Amino acid sequence: MVSPIEKAKRISSNLPIISFELDKTFSSSKGISKQKKRGSGEEFWDYKNYNFGDSTRNIDWKKSAKQGNFLVKYNEVENSKRIWIWKDSSVSMNYKYYKNTESKIERATILSIILLDIFLRSGEKVGIVGSKIGIKNGNESFLDLSSALLNDKCDISDKRIKKGDFVIFISDFIDKINITRKKLISLSNNTYKALLIQILDPSELSFPFEGRKQFYDPKSGIHKLLNRSEKMRSIFQHKVKQHNDELEKICKKLGWKFIRNITNESYNSIMNRIYNNFS
Repeated sequence: MVSPIEKAKRISSNLPIISFELDKTFSSSKGISKQKKRGSGEEFWDYKNYNFGDSTRNIDWKKSAKQGNFLVKYNEVENSKRIWIWKDSSVSMNYKYYKNTESKIERATILSIILLDIFLRSGEKVGIVGSKIGIKNGNESFLDLSSALLNDKCDISDKRIKKGDFVIFISDFIDKINITRKKLISLSNNTYKALLIQILDPSELSFPFEGRKQFYDPKSGIHKLLNRSEKMRSIFQHKVKQHNDELEKICKKLGWKFIRNITNESYNSIMNRIYNNFS
């Protein structure tokens, strides 16, 4: 059986890196071209506008003369973004209805490891929200960070996240919308950028059940028996749509990006949408 790490690496190996320097999510200096020098020292250089407090020794006078303003040269280690990934491990994530699809936790785990690998290859610093492992960069950090994603049940908040960091939250987000709203607004006070990826099983949208069915809510522990479950389909679908629409509105109000992924979708499909959010 293929492990989540092996499957994720197999998928990510065919995917390009994500460049935050060109990403509208983060501010960048218009008209300044990035230069990368690849060699044995892996020394990368980029340019930014001179700000009060920057060392004048780092001003590239030749480039500044051509550009018409003072440009400061700095290396990519200084320029790398701090990316944080949080994967929900709550009991509701274990759900799957169809045998030939992944559970929500399987999809979230593989997707988070794919993103981890891509960001490390992109030269970014990556941390796991709530994990004891610190933020790291370099491909040699992959095993430690992926192990944390696999094994740690991490809290959604983390005091190590700083202003300007980028956080990816991966969950089904099926808590009551008032609870979710309060939690996300609280997190947004940290003034970082974020992408929410909602993972759902296809049955959570279509409600394919018919006849006498017993339903169980793993979060509340409540069992409910329906004699003709198909009669609840339209009501259920309406409530789910309301919930999901409100979740998207919350993200939009906070200035965060939002993507929904259904577990029967291909990884190429979800990754294309993720790349579109960074272009």
